[in-house]
Amino acid sequence: MSRRGSTMADQIRDALIDAAAAGDERRLAELCAAHRDEIRRDFPSWTRVPETVRADPAAVQRYGGGLVAVAQCFAARLGDPSLLDRLRGPDESNPVIAWQRSLGQARALMGEARFGVARTLLAGALAGADGLQGSAVASLLPITHGMLGECCLQLGEAGAAIEPTVAALRLCEAHGDIEGVLAYLGNLFEIQRYLGQPGHAATTAERYAAALESAGHVGHAVGWRRRAARVRAGEPPNRVVAVVDGERHELADLGAVSGDRRVEFVFERNRLTLEPARRRAGDGERLGGEGRHAEALDAFREAARLDPFDPHSRYLAGLALLQLGRHGEAVAEYEATERLAPGWFNCRADLWLARELASGAMTAELYRMVYLLEDAPAPPQEKVRLADAALRTAPGLAPLHLFRGHALRALGAPAEAASAYRNGLTYAAEPDFRSRLLSALGMTTESAPERTAALGEAAALPGGNLIAAAMATVALRTS
Repeated sequence: MSRRGSTMADQIRDALIDAAAAGDERRLAELCAAHRDEIRRDFPSWTRVPETVRADPAAVQRYGGGLVAVAQCFAARLGDPSLLDRLRGPDESNPVIAWQRSLGQARALMGEARFGVARTLLAGALAGADGLQGSAVASLLPITHGMLGECCLQLGEAGAAIEPTVAALRLCEAHGDIEGVLAYLGNLFEIQRYLGQPGHAATTAERYAAALESAGHVGHAVGWRRRAARVRAGEPPNRVVAVVDGERHELADLGAVSGDRRVEFVFERNRLTLEPARRRAGDGERLGGEGRHAEALDAFREAARLDPFDPHSRYLAGLALLQLGRHGEAVAEYEATERLAPGWFNCRADLWLARELASGAMTAELYRMVYLLEDAPAPPQEKVRLADAALRTAPGLAPLHLFRGHALRALGAPAEAASAYRNGLTYAAEPDFRSRLLSALGMTTESAPERTAALGEAAALPGGNLIAAAMATVALRTS
């Protein structure tokens, strides 16, 4: 920041504003404590924006934000609210203070996923701000518009979210607020993806990359240009990406991974999940964990209503329906999951199980055994015993062999586990279970040719399990 004056008071003021603009709360607190008497004395004169700053909207916003930060520091760190009182003015009905209070309330409401109430509060704040001017107004307007756009999106009204988000973006561009520009370009990108507008979203991603470059973040800009190209080409509704030591990679770009690195495989959709739906689905999971499957189902169906594009609520609804013995309805939920996000978690295998149950080809007792072997926290030796008992009844049920193999591997018996996987492949016609068996065999067998063949088939099997295919792909490159 250039020094706007040569007096000691000007130097203290400028140092305070620099610390506030940099977000250096520790430095700001140190300056306030060291110069508290001078700041109290000179603060009234600082509330008049210097002439050298007034011509630059970005500088005005920076200056006003710095004074607010100093006043807040005095109140919070030094127990002196007098500077805040001076900014507020003698009248507690000061419209700027009321506006700030509304923003704080709206943020709290958004944190509780009460986006409808927050939207009403924000719209009222904007209406009350009509005709107001000054540095505080310049800093509050883009924030309010941006929050309003977030509320609209989270309420499932993505079309209505465009206008306030663009308004926030334009204000930040006019003021040279690069952080704001990046924030609202990111929001706009997600809104356009949710609306199914890949061309517009790709253009926004390119603008985001350009803004990153202008801010000196060249490496991140490269990633966003790749993202723009991928979106423009047409993102799949669901895919798997690898997270290596916390860094995200597309599978096509990932080479060999050394054994000492942490690798996770996660799903990436072409739309975000709306927060109200995510929270309601979480409620359902808690209810299901307590055995309250009917109530869980109600929660999952409400989550699906709150976000019609969310596959996870439909996936969980299918599980609740299977627990309730409503197999035909479960088939419909898993089919909906597959339409929204092909290959989501184990939806393909679960759809096959639901169809087997609905047709009578599988008994409820056998399904319960499969469910316990996959999800129950029983020790591995107990799971081997349960799988052996079930296989005496249904020797051709591939998932029993899969989960028996997993239990044997957990017991430190890789040769026996590999044999279990081979046995399962004898019966596995369903692609999801087959790809999981192949991937597990490839990573367990001592035979290099068998490993390569199993992993290669798992990676390429149409309609297979996406996580198993990803694991096989990386394992092949690593070997």
